[in-house]
Amino acid sequence: MQNSKDFLQLAGKVVVVTGSSAGIGEAIALEFARQGCHLMLCGRDKERLNAVAAKCVETSGGESKVRTTDGDVLEKSVQQKIVDETLKCFGQLDVLVNNVGTNVVRSAQTAAPEDYNVIMKTNMESIFFLTQLALPHIIKSKGNVVNISSIASENPMFAAIVYSMSKAALDSYTKSLAMEMAPHGVRVNSVNPGSVVSRLYLRGEEALTEEQYDQFKKNQSSSSLHPLGRMVKASEVADAAVFLASTRASFVTGQILFVDGGRHCVYAQPKLP
Repeated sequence: MQNSKDFLQLAGKVVVVTGSSAGIGEAIALEFARQGCHLMLCGRDKERLNAVAAKCVETSGGESKVRTTDGDVLEKSVQQKIVDETLKCFGQLDVLVNNVGTNVVRSAQTAAPEDYNVIMKTNMESIFFLTQLALPHIIKSKGNVVNISSIASENPMFAAIVYSMSKAALDSYTKSLAMEMAPHGVRVNSVNPGSVVSRLYLRGEEALTEEQYDQFKKNQSSSSLHPLGRMVKASEVADAAVFLASTRASFVTGQILFVDGGRHCVYAQPKLP
């Protein structure tokens, strides 16, 4: 039986993962490391990035070379640094995983200009311009781009209108870029998870308490929301991202791949008598 490295044929590929200091980004980095890829990990928390980098080296059995670039990917200088450092360290760039993202729970009536700006700049603008810088090198390597979007692009989230808008825009960007890059032999795809199990819900200005998080997980695990009856594991998002980046998806481009336990199929249904 083939092992996963032989099956996916990713060993030795150079992969950039943004937002890789925790959560989905960390899971994606670890899975690429498991496949023997070399990694450039990006994020704002240098200490956490270094911790994830150490995990990646351990997970790969020492096969992966892992480097980090800390800084805010919203800044053009950091975007350029990510690409420059990747080429300096590895000499090529094969896969760009745009995982960075943020959310502020605001309605159409309560969203302030600063809320709108930070969400759109993080979830769309930073991705657009980092990818623009990376594309000449991805074209050269005949590599690919994997964007991490959300179920909210298809099923907008209540009281998170700007977030939902940003993810719909990201899906459109994925399809548009896939068409533009196809003549170059470069594939572009997206992974759209449902609600993911993550401790990130417990951090930040709008953090939930442990009790609130437990109730949130219970609500999100309802089969009426996620038909398979639970939230998404970060490792399941990582599996999808790695598959799309691999040779096993060699004829897949412009794809919006929902990893959501069927949530994108759900609609309001009347109760049966």
